[in-house]
Amino acid sequence: MLKGTAASNETRRLATAMMGMAVLGASLIPLVIVNAAGSTSPFLLNATWRLGVGLGCLGIAWLFFGKLLTRDSAVLWRYRRRLFAWALLGTVVGTFDYALFAMSIRFIDIAVATMLIETYPVMVILLSSWLYRRERRYRHNIPSLAILLVVCFLGFVFLVSSQSEGFTGVGSDGYLTGQLIWGAGLAFGGALAVTCAAFTFRWCDTTSQEVHGDLSTRLDSRRLSLFFMVLALAVCNLVSAPANALIGVVSGEGISLRSVFIGIFVGGILVQAVPSLAWRAANLVTENLGINALLYGVPILSVFWLWLFSDINLIRADYFIIGAVGIVCGNLLINFEAEIRRGFKALVIALWACGAFVYLRDDFMHLLPFHDWLWPRETYLGSVGLSATVFILLLTFRVARLAPRTQDEDNRIFALHQAVELLASRNLISPETSEHIRSVDSARNPEKLRIAYIQARLCFARAAAVYHPDADRKLLADAETQLNMVVHSRQQGVDFGELFSLIIFGGATVLLSLVSRPEVSGWTVFIYEIFSVLFPAVIVFLIVNVWDLHRDRADLVLAAQSGDESYGVIFRDPRSRRFERTVSTVIGLGIAATYAGLLWYKWLD
Repeated sequence: MLKGTAASNETRRLATAMMGMAVLGASLIPLVIVNAAGSTSPFLLNATWRLGVGLGCLGIAWLFFGKLLTRDSAVLWRYRRRLFAWALLGTVVGTFDYALFAMSIRFIDIAVATMLIETYPVMVILLSSWLYRRERRYRHNIPSLAILLVVCFLGFVFLVSSQSEGFTGVGSDGYLTGQLIWGAGLAFGGALAVTCAAFTFRWCDTTSQEVHGDLSTRLDSRRLSLFFMVLALAVCNLVSAPANALIGVVSGEGISLRSVFIGIFVGGILVQAVPSLAWRAANLVTENLGINALLYGVPILSVFWLWLFSDINLIRADYFIIGAVGIVCGNLLINFEAEIRRGFKALVIALWACGAFVYLRDDFMHLLPFHDWLWPRETYLGSVGLSATVFILLLTFRVARLAPRTQDEDNRIFALHQAVELLASRNLISPETSEHIRSVDSARNPEKLRIAYIQARLCFARAAAVYHPDADRKLLADAETQLNMVVHSRQQGVDFGELFSLIIFGGATVLLSLVSRPEVSGWTVFIYEIFSVLFPAVIVFLIVNVWDLHRDRADLVLAAQSGDESYGVIFRDPRSRRFERTVSTVIGLGIAATYAGLLWYKWLD
């Protein structure tokens, strides 16, 4: 057991180191493109870049996969047979990403273009969720995913608006709007192009599984997948290089020897080929998709390098900050879809939305039907406090009622499963009854609960139809009674009267906190503004978290135990849980600190 834990820790450290290499390389790409004069010759620079990636991948293949490359003709034959696939055609199209990015910085600031092209992780995850939809780690909760995509889109709007005077972005002749549309469209097109990598991942996995199954079990499927990825990137980039060069020559572009050197050796090999393969290797080493969360440090590091070694010219830096925070947090939560509970996601979204509203409300309050929104100081806190008090009383009543019921259901599931396992071991009931009990535990809607219950009852009915001694019949009856009690408790759905009251008073408190404040100044107004960001966000978190305490349970009660077919109590990896909690805390504190800084600059600087 200790040996396995040590191996797991070593694997995690290796995956983290590889992902760190990928993050560092990817963050340097915008800086390299700027220093290679990419905006003046985007396609010729991209041609040299792709040539460097192709040569770098061939070098890596020779160094790390020499035997497969030179001796295993059967593997290469299957590789060549699957080489002309639509997935790899998509990869060739995706290699035009940095040409589009380099063109975009002709129209918008490099910092904005960088943030826009760095939206690709969410697109890769979405496409991977479809390509790998049968794999558990890629499954997502669609409603919350849609909300997170809206947050990313609003962040995109803020980023684009940071290049203009506010949200209008319209010059006197309309020229500025055209620049924004072209620049944002090209950068976003680059992000879409990067997304094609997901097709290559799928192609490599399918090819490696085919080879692993057909040839020999001595070949590790993950090593084969990485080998095929190296060759796929080499072929696709070497095909893309002359195509980019042709477009550049036809367009009349010119390029210096310095830019050629930077494109091939610095861009193609150092910051593209090696980091890209490190990213893929990290995802093959570990099954935890949360490792990809490190990628969302790329836009922050990229802007940091640009700030240190290049020029950033933003008209509205505050809009850029708000948009960047929205996009990074939305991407993080989409990647952590399976790991972070809905209540915390609601808190993060509410923090970002409330912070943006409070920071900008002085600019846009005149658009609302009521203009006189500053309350007398003595009535403001009393009104907010009264509404919040009623909300807390309702919340306390609901939690006090639901928490014991949830704990009782969990205890009964344990007892019922253990009883059924004992009955099955004595051949008193079918072993498949345990599967139906686990289906009752995992059911998240009434229809699935009803089906699982009917199947379990049929097993009990078949067992009761056979003659058993009185003692055994009593055991069967007791187990069936436990099943009925669990299902009856789980049918006690949402009390919409309670929730309606919670939403009414919670919404009133949120509304009062967001759209009004006392007429104060200096330190006092800063404190009130911070209160107006944090307090509504916490109320939103409490409403979502208590919406259904049972359904928001972090894990199932029962899970398969490693190494055998038995089921028992879940023991989550403490290191993984600590990592998730740390990331969650950093996200929340980061958003709060960002808006605290913006409000400080607004009221006290």
